[in-house]
Amino acid sequence: MECERLVGVLIRKSHLFIHPMRDSHDRQYTLSWITDANELAGDPDSIDEFFELYQDPTNFPDPDELEDPDFIRDRIASSNNNPHTHLLIFKLRNADGKPRVIAGGIIEFYPDSCCILVTYLFVHEAFRGFKLPGQHQNIAEIMIHSEQGLVGLVRHLAKKYGKEVKAVFFESNNPYQTDSASDSMPPEMRLRFFKRNGGKKVDFEYIQPPLDDDKGIVTNMYLLCFPGISGLSDKMPIGVVMGFLIELSKSLDQNKPPGSPACYGLERYQRDREVISNLNASNLDLIALEGFVVQGVNVIQTMYQSLLDRRVDGEKVALIAIPGAA
Repeated sequence: MECERLVGVLIRKSHLFIHPMRDSHDRQYTLSWITDANELAGDPDSIDEFFELYQDPTNFPDPDELEDPDFIRDRIASSNNNPHTHLLIFKLRNADGKPRVIAGGIIEFYPDSCCILVTYLFVHEAFRGFKLPGQHQNIAEIMIHSEQGLVGLVRHLAKKYGKEVKAVFFESNNPYQTDSASDSMPPEMRLRFFKRNGGKKVDFEYIQPPLDDDKGIVTNMYLLCFPGISGLSDKMPIGVVMGFLIELSKSLDQNKPPGSPACYGLERYQRDREVISNLNASNLDLIALEGFVVQGVNVIQTMYQSLLDRRVDGEKVALIAIPGAA
């Protein structure tokens, strides 16, 4: 994926909230947040532009990695908390003076685990690596680091939902298992960008759960994080990682028909969540998670075992330099 399913307080309005960028020339570009149904309905043209760019195959050439945009719209419109879904929209004023969407992100807050997933982060092919006049960062870097972008949005969401954010995750393709010709850009180039901007790999073998019933598991991906945004350094508790992974998997059930073998199921999720909430260094090796089986793989238990195999300091996993990003 292009910065796959990678990866902030302000006075709110009842419609699209525009944050003018500092040092811009005649406000030529803006970042905006869509965090609720009113904002989603407030600027339908921008929302349509956003999802048109999101679906452009130059961003996400593998359909198994792309969530149906109707699912995303519906979660925001219905105030769905499974997870809370938000959009980050970057507009640039073009020659005729009209702002156009040239980049964006989809940011999810998972309330049970108190984690954020930068689900998608994408930039129009013509503007990748482009620095606007007066800026020292390119467009993707502005979206990550600015108060109008991801950093500010994480702080805003922590206040909005009244919960401290434990981790900010994102995904990216493993360059050793990905054909560069089938990707929107060389995976090594993308990983170098993430490394330069503070990204680290969670040191285990990640399995992306099926995004809906027509898609399979994806195993050629890294689970990465921005540790600095949530106050982490070089380690993360295994319980935080697993809490996020099971909530992510449970949230994807809503994209699948009831009874699908790819569903986690609320009851199994709740039992596994109870087990994970009581994890400590003395019982890590004694538990088994129910999880769910797809393509002959128990997705949850397999990832848990991988975390155990790589553990450090008793009950943590290392956050390491991203392999392939050198």
